[in-house]
Amino acid sequence: MIPQEKKLLDVLSNNDVTFFIPPYQRNYEWTDEQCKVFYDDILKTHDRNVAGDTTEHFFGSITFFQDETPFGQPDKLVLIDGQQRITTTMLFLVALRDILDDNTLREFINNKYLKNNNVSGDNDEYKIKLKQVETDWSAYKHIILGEELEGTEKTSAVYHNYQFFYNQLNLYKANGNNVGSLIDKGLDKFSVITIELQPAKNEWENPQEIFESMNSLGKPLTLADLVRNYLLLGLDANTQENLYKNYWLHIEKVLPGHISDYIRDFMQMKQKTSFKKATENNYKELYGLFKNVFSDLKSDTVLKELYDYSDVYSYIMNGKDTGCKGINDQLKDLGILRVTTAYSFLLSLLSEWKMGKFTDDEMIDILEALKVYFLRRRILKITTAENKVFPGLVNRVGDLENAKDKKLKMFEILADQESNMRLPNDVEMSRYIESMNFYNFQYCKFYLALVEESLTRSRPDLNDELLQIEHIMPQKLNDDWKTELGPDFEEIHQELVNTIGNLTLIRHNQQLGNRSFNVMPIPQKMRKTNNFSIKEKKGLSFNELQLIGECIDFCDDPSIKAKVVNDHEVEFEGKKWRLSPLTREIQTRRDKVSKSGSYSGAQYWEYDGMRLADII
Repeated sequence: MIPQEKKLLDVLSNNDVTFFIPPYQRNYEWTDEQCKVFYDDILKTHDRNVAGDTTEHFFGSITFFQDETPFGQPDKLVLIDGQQRITTTMLFLVALRDILDDNTLREFINNKYLKNNNVSGDNDEYKIKLKQVETDWSAYKHIILGEELEGTEKTSAVYHNYQFFYNQLNLYKANGNNVGSLIDKGLDKFSVITIELQPAKNEWENPQEIFESMNSLGKPLTLADLVRNYLLLGLDANTQENLYKNYWLHIEKVLPGHISDYIRDFMQMKQKTSFKKATENNYKELYGLFKNVFSDLKSDTVLKELYDYSDVYSYIMNGKDTGCKGINDQLKDLGILRVTTAYSFLLSLLSEWKMGKFTDDEMIDILEALKVYFLRRRILKITTAENKVFPGLVNRVGDLENAKDKKLKMFEILADQESNMRLPNDVEMSRYIESMNFYNFQYCKFYLALVEESLTRSRPDLNDELLQIEHIMPQKLNDDWKTELGPDFEEIHQELVNTIGNLTLIRHNQQLGNRSFNVMPIPQKMRKTNNFSIKEKKGLSFNELQLIGECIDFCDDPSIKAKVVNDHEVEFEGKKWRLSPLTREIQTRRDKVSKSGSYSGAQYWEYDGMRLADII
């Protein structure tokens, strides 16, 4: 291969060559959106150069090999990569030629870039600088030669994009601008890397195989591909090779198949904000954002950072050994819970740990708090907003570093979020767990393994194929069980068979006995409080407190009860009340009316021993 940096128009102005697009290439298919980007790049480059800011624009690479041609004809360069960009450039030049009033400049464009003056006769295949694939050739040839197109040819992308540029240039001209200067101050500043293959000398430079590997059956380039090319292309060959070997090759080795995800999470960590998930539909958008974020940094600087953080990401993504068993175990548990929404936050945390900002035990405590948080939310099936919020929590890593009790601080940070990011308290958890179908819970075996570990200090191997979830009261009742449960056995069985109290793992259960256990402990002060912040005071909301359908007690006299029936009302003695008016009514009956006659109902009522005002 022979790579060279050249000006785009210098490549196209060579009258000793004709570019051919091989038949296995796809048809020309650039859209208005892509043509607009190309046109805007020409205008930006032009305007900066006119303003005296000498600048160029890199237009990618062009890969080709030279084929045999008849004696006396220009060299035939077969394009492997660059078809779409070169075709678009030619269509722009044709439109520019056709919009100009200056005949001299028109002829210059025509003879310099669009046609080969060295070709005699009527052989259009060599007379026109760029030979298209057969499906586009007829329309393209007529446009270049200024001939009338047939009806079907006007439906081609070739003609459509020619018209796009013609209309844009006509508007530019109508506004009093000099369209001719778009060449010398704009397009003439576009540079490319030309890569000439030499299959005759090197059999491994097979053009067909290289094309297939570059295009991979039409699959678009991934975010990783785009970023790699952005960081390496445009550099000299030796620099490219050194940067690839020193940095990028390592990233490929430690994160096989996950580099695009890594780059997105790396961006989130650096910017402390969320970006779309790295998918085929979002690769180009994320790539554009990547360029904006790192445009001021040199390639080697960005590559070194990506290199440095890639090992840390491999701890999270691939379970690579961190050198600390406790941290490994916590990361493995978080992996089971699939906390991909927190990867950028974990990347920041573990990077600080590697730099000595946290001890091993402190990092274990922080990860334990995160595991409890996610497990509680997974049980309640809450995932809302995690992908939006966690990248921003990178801002709180410094708070963790400065905290005396890292685990408590992690819990406090999690409890300081909006309600959809809440840390579920014990009241909410117990109310839900008691009745949920735990047997069909996605993480049932994992949770029961944590229970056993807390009791026996030995966790069952979740990969053990013999490990089973066992029902204590069987799924199918025999006569003995029916007798034991009594006449309502069907209702009792249906209600309790798949609840957590009826489930266990079959390993080590002889050590469990009848001891109580606590797998997901949170700080005492958070166990019955709302662990989220309400940025705007909205007043008492039974819906946010998860109390609809529950009974609340009057603090001074628990025999006085009311049932919560909607977000703002309770039912008392068959009538619906707002809490404050009901409190006034009860105090009136008890001859304890305050002088003001006004009451904050939440101060007088409680649930499960907690005053409502204390958990709002």
